Amino acid sequence: MSLKHVQRTYEKLGEEAPLYAVLSGRGHDQDPEAFFASGREVIMSELEYVRGLGLEVGIGRALDFGCGVGRLSQALCDSFERVDGIDISDSMIRNARKFNRHGDRCHYHVNTNDDLRLFDSGQFDFVYSNITLQHIPPEFALRYIADFIRVVRPGGIALFHVPGGKSHRPGSLGAKLYTLRRVWLRRWWKRVRGRPAVDMHYIGKDVVSAVLEENGGRLIDVGQQGSVRRNRFGLRYCVVKPE
Repeated sequence: MSLKHVQRTYEKLGEEAPLYAVLSGRGHDQDPEAFFASGREVIMSELEYVRGLGLEVGIGRALDFGCGVGRLSQALCDSFERVDGIDISDSMIRNARKFNRHGDRCHYHVNTNDDLRLFDSGQFDFVYSNITLQHIPPEFALRYIADFIRVVRPGGIALFHVPGGKSHRPGSLGAKLYTLRRVWLRRWWKRVRGRPAVDMHYIGKDVVSAVLEENGGRLIDVGQQGSVRRNRFGLRYCVVKPE
């Protein structure tokens, strides 16, 4: 597996249907006003959740990982002095810059690397990612998660969503079946149905927790969000980088 398929898929979606690519089937993916209003609702709820855990969120700089056209990064600008949005797709970033209403307070970056080397360590008060990591092959998603801890400042917070499910040992039969189902068969079936061949992955909670610990992150809370679908379920991780 590689990131090339992810990049190609979202380049095409960014050219043809950028709002649909982010909120397909949610009823307002063709209405920019409703689209960005939904982002404000999400960020307001997420920050309330973090503060409800007794955490103080710095207001200096935030990172929106997998920003797409900027639905959430534009909303983050309501609470942070500066926001950076990052995405693998150049076409998505072009759209994000077009929709930007916050001038130099919001910067958008194309990143095709399998890490966040674009940013120095300890740059962000808040790192956020929603409905993005699930579309990235797990080995790459875990590298990004590790880098979330690196780029957040001591005392800063990383909040991200990624589906959980059964863990598979590398090289095992389970891992090979996972790749067959989640990559090749899923892409084929999507193409047969005339839909974008968007990947949908999950990562075992024990694997994510181990990566966070190995990279110096302190897991504050992890909880299920949304319904269980077969062998996967949405998880939200809240992590602090100790001072």
